[in-house]
This record gives sequence, C-alpha cells and structure tokens, in this order.
Amino acid sequence: MKPVCLVLGAGTGIGGHVGMRFAREGDHAVLCRRTDRAGLDRPVGEIEAAGGAATGFLVDAALPDTVEDRVAAVEEEIGPIEVAVFNLGTHSDRRWWSH
Repeated sequence: MKPVCLVLGAGTGIGGHVGMRFAREGDHAVLCRRTDRAGLDRPVGEIEAAGGAATGFLVDAALPDTVEDRVAAVEEEIGPIEVAVFNLGTHSDRRWWSH
C-alpha cells in the first residue's frame, strides 16, 4: 500500500503542485477542491499518465463535517493518510468564517 498525501485546496497553484510532487515520490495523491471537476481531473490525469496514483474529490470544506467525513473515507478506501496539506483559500461568500 502506498502512503497517502491528502491535499485540501488542490487548485492549479500550490496545492495541485504539492500533490503532483508527492505522487512523483510514490505517494497516492488525494486531491480535493471545492469546484471545477475538469480542473480537478487534469492533475489527477497527469499523475496517472506519469505512472503515479491519484484520486480527486470535490469537497466544500465550509460545510459541517465534510473534511472529517472525507478523511475517514480516504483512510478506509485508499489507506492511512501520512501527509495532509491544508491549502484552502478564502471563500468569497465568507461562509468559512461564519462557523
């Protein structure tokens, strides 16, 4: 079983590139972002095309229990998370800060 790197906030910048780097080093990259399925599928596809392992999920971390539920599902379905990267930006509707 490969080590798992979970990236919350895997957009086109830092988060996505961190996930791709861990995948190159042998981790299974689990990339999560709030929107844009096509934008999520691109780095997952690039990782897989290079021979790595990756899975992508659309996750709205501003919703209650969403992150906790995703972590539990990843650890059950893919493997134990060895590295977690919290790279979330601000939400324009500010729901994140209202909790």
